Amino acid sequence: AVKAAQYTAIFIALLMEEEIPTGLYLLQRIPRPYFIEKFPELCYGDFVSSNLLRISMGYLFLLNVLFILVKARDVLQIFFDFVALQFIQQLGDTAFKLARMSMLSTSMKEATTRRYFRTEFRRPTLGWKAKSFFFVAVYLFNLCGLLGGMIYVSVRQSRGDFQCKSITVKFREDIWREATVDSNPDDKRVLVYSFFNGVYAQDGSMHDGRPVYIERRKFDGTEFDTTLPSFNPFNETVIIPAKIQYCERFRAWVFMHENILKSTRDDSDCPWLLRSETTNVYDIEEVKGPWQAWQGVIETTDVLIACNECSDEADCNLNGECNEGGSCDCNKNVEGSTFLGPRCEVVLKDNCRTIIGERYNESYSVIDMDWLGSGQVWEAYNR
Repeated sequence: AVKAAQYTAIFIALLMEEEIPTGLYLLQRIPRPYFIEKFPELCYGDFVSSNLLRISMGYLFLLNVLFILVKARDVLQIFFDFVALQFIQQLGDTAFKLARMSMLSTSMKEATTRRYFRTEFRRPTLGWKAKSFFFVAVYLFNLCGLLGGMIYVSVRQSRGDFQCKSITVKFREDIWREATVDSNPDDKRVLVYSFFNGVYAQDGSMHDGRPVYIERRKFDGTEFDTTLPSFNPFNETVIIPAKIQYCERFRAWVFMHENILKSTRDDSDCPWLLRSETTNVYDIEEVKGPWQAWQGVIETTDVLIACNECSDEADCNLNGECNEGGSCDCNKNVEGSTFLGPRCEVVLKDNCRTIIGERYNESYSVIDMDWLGSGQVWEAYNR
């Protein structure tokens, strides 16, 4: 409905806009020799400038219309914004009429009732058809410009270009003690939602017109390898990442996992485990209010979502540099500290690299190992 209203509003805006045709009409109707003949005491350049300003106001109106349409979220918002924009555009004409009716100052009445505003101009007989085609061409040009801008924004929006590419999600310590795994009613496990905290990134796919965010690895933010090796002596299993997507059926953003269901009877395309309040926003960062979490029954929870993209060092908590790709390159070995995380928000101090257990006096040391250039953090357990 919103898309239909957006494109319908383009045609309505062209019919509402009158500054461009009025300015062009006056310039076509009153050429320089005719103007000088009628008003020898006036400057023709001022007349041309005033009409060019009128035409500029018309194009600013259309530009504002385009901004309103691409940012609109519902039909009523489009309607009210159009009414407000039209009211602002008509303020000048309204003030002019009020001044002529002596409702403003005397000097303004004198200025608006001069003979220049009462003069009638003869209609040219030659070339009028060509001028009519010119006005039609202007309307078509404006129509193509608005439609082109709207289509360009819609295509980029459908690709998720205007949404954050990578986000950090933090779930509360909610627990579902009898989660159904792999559609097996006999396989009940404890689901701790906070285990799915971490980085989620767009994978290029869309669902109901919004981008899909896929869970990434905890230690380096890369994609999970969902293929098993050909040689698998240890019977390793594939880790299936969770995802966050928008579902039109519920009109909400949802968190889901293809191997975890609320019930074996849940065969919908959005088997949600958590879902936001009803919303139609495209940007997941704009989701407001509490979420609903499935814990055998529906409970209320909070979900914190933050964009991982940066624009300056402050976005990296001054613990790293923002690179050209919009991500943080965290500092390492600075005054005895190494910084980790999408925003360099985790501080790993050298004096915290070794801890001692309370029961057996065992020690655990954290060391950095550049294993095959991966930059991963490895833990060595020794006694």
